[in-house]
Amino acid sequence: MTNNVLEQYEKGRLNLEGTLGHLTFKESALLQVFWRKLLEAFTSDASKLADAPTAPADTAAKSTSTKRSARAGKSHTSGKDSKESSSNSGGGWFGFGGSSKREEPLSYRQTVGDIAPAESNPPLFPTQNNARTIRDAFWAATLCDHPDVLLLRFLRARKWNVDDALQMLLACLRWRLDEELDWIIWTGESSLNYSLIQRGIGYMHKTDRLGQPVLYIPVRAIDPSAQPQEQMIEYTIYLMEVARIMLHPPAEKVCLVFDTTDMSMSNMDWTYFKTFLHYLEHYYPECLGLVLIYNASWVFYSLWKLISPMLDPVVASKVHFASSTADLQKFIAPQDLPRAYGGKSTFEYTYVLPKPNENSVMQDEAARLAAVADRSAACEKLEAVTRKWAGVPSTVPETPAPADGNALADERNAAADALVASSRALDKYVRARTLYHRTGIIDHDLNIHW
Repeated sequence: MTNNVLEQYEKGRLNLEGTLGHLTFKESALLQVFWRKLLEAFTSDASKLADAPTAPADTAAKSTSTKRSARAGKSHTSGKDSKESSSNSGGGWFGFGGSSKREEPLSYRQTVGDIAPAESNPPLFPTQNNARTIRDAFWAATLCDHPDVLLLRFLRARKWNVDDALQMLLACLRWRLDEELDWIIWTGESSLNYSLIQRGIGYMHKTDRLGQPVLYIPVRAIDPSAQPQEQMIEYTIYLMEVARIMLHPPAEKVCLVFDTTDMSMSNMDWTYFKTFLHYLEHYYPECLGLVLIYNASWVFYSLWKLISPMLDPVVASKVHFASSTADLQKFIAPQDLPRAYGGKSTFEYTYVLPKPNENSVMQDEAARLAAVADRSAACEKLEAVTRKWAGVPSTVPETPAPADGNALADERNAAADALVASSRALDKYVRARTLYHRTGIIDHDLNIHW
């Protein structure tokens, strides 16, 4: 049986079927239907996000929720101000390991905001940012993506069943509200566990042979007892949101290198792993291109027997074992592969602390509100033309539709491009700078420079 994921690397090009600009007539029609149902949800009597469905129950995900409703109006959560019982932490596979009786070290809850210069922290989070309707939540969730790209992810994940894709999207929007992802994006690294981010548990470096950003996870650096599990989950969500900045069509997915060198059972947390899979499947669909299990030891092979039955068949098809540098170089070019993995890149992960005043632009409330207004206008424009394109009656007076479908498509494409541009212009006012901004990988306009 042909593995479509590996076949892409053999051919040296991405499979773009079902992605923006590469849709069949039927897929385009289903995208229109999806938009029509979503737009109807915007104006329905049940348009409040609190009434939206939730993803299928997952005990692990629910128990580790990082809900932070009390954080509105705070710049970051200080380790000194958030003392909780250390018994809430994870403790290895199946919850073993860790003791609630041991004394909690300072680093256990210490955030980057506690260590970095005070002038580097973003300003207080504006409480009015919370999106309470499906419409507001959707436009907030698109961030700098083309909205069609976002919808197509959910359609592909649900095998082009529009109703299932809509329910999945609404559950994702509700999750983003519950987890206050706008707060995570706003506060950025200042709210993250300093020891966790310093150890380099999850960092991006260059791309694979298909142009997909590569995310490295050295499992040996994971210590479930070194920080509260909710901080580990928050860090994971943060990484996923930063990765979204790196994803530009046609490369819409990441390549994950899961480095199991020198790992032991104490490096893995069963509850966290299940939560990660749950988030990846339900809230970040179609974002994973390939998983390379590097240098798997007998420890991992033993655990793989437990992990593999949990995986969705589509996800499982993306997992490939790489036992050597030669195996890795089938997927990542030598010049892009770090020397630690046998490549030629001299890159070594080092965390660079935030710099004083690096988030000063976020202090400019007038400029931020102007950028918000510009993006809101762009959303309204795209929404209006999409209603015509999808065949949904408009709720406001509008100019006559273009004479033909091609003109309407061109108008909609222009409106989508304008939305992406306004979103990029707004980003610097609502997102704290990241390590990748400080090291020049992400520039002021969100262009990527590997």
